Amino acid sequence: MPTFTINELMEILVVKTGLPRSAVTADPGATLGDVDLDSLAQLQVRAEIEDRYGIALEDEHAHATFGELVALVNEGLSERAR
Repeated sequence: MPTFTINELMEILVVKTGLPRSAVTADPGATLGDVDLDSLAQLQVRAEIEDRYGIALEDEHAHATFGELVALVNEGLSERAR
């Protein structure tokens, strides 16, 4: 079963939201706000995760940490694999 990693999340942020490579972090406690991305970036990330992995993220996850987002996607992938 494929797993989603924080590195994959960072790549989505770089490619889809224009996050500078210098702002990429492996800190699971960081948020989009911590790397100076706005609500539009949140929508872009949600859309890309849904398109790429078939996992829908709810509005309540808008302020989730990167670690929480990775866990949510992996939980969704695990449920889909059953």
